[in-house]
Amino acid sequence: MAKELARLEVSRFRRTLGVSVQVFLAGFLLFTVSANPSTNAIWSLALAALGFGLLWFAWRFWNATEHSLVLTGDGLFDSAGKHFCSFDDITKVDRGLFAFRPSSGFLIRLKKPVQRGWAPGLWWAFGKSIGVGGATSRPAGKQMADILSVMLTERGAEILKMNEDKPDD
Repeated sequence: MAKELARLEVSRFRRTLGVSVQVFLAGFLLFTVSANPSTNAIWSLALAALGFGLLWFAWRFWNATEHSLVLTGDGLFDSAGKHFCSFDDITKVDRGLFAFRPSSGFLIRLKKPVQRGWAPGLWWAFGKSIGVGGATSRPAGKQMADILSVMLTERGAEILKMNEDKPDD
């Protein structure tokens, strides 16, 4: 694997806080349903489903944020080795105010569609877009987006070529 250029991960504090808030809200909804059952069964079922849905989401969030995103000379990967895209596939990195992107993150526009996927708080992929960020820190996301932007220019191609010529440390 090529040299690591940037890594984007969710801190232990953000993971714990995010899961705690979701579990608290789920517990509150489930307690409300059990302590004060409504005469309308549909309303009680909807609140219970929302509570269990939040518990499922908290579990998904905890598992997804164990991993990190790694940018190498070969492209974007997660720490488990899943390949998202290479530099040749990227058309644009969008960090604009009105871009449909995760909070504290950025959007990668691709030339061809990718397999859909979602890791809550870390990334999502749909169509020709990959949204990176969410529960990650803003400076780390900005650094990865800046590196991606530079690598898409001619200067980035020169840097990649120089890194291929050097042996790994």
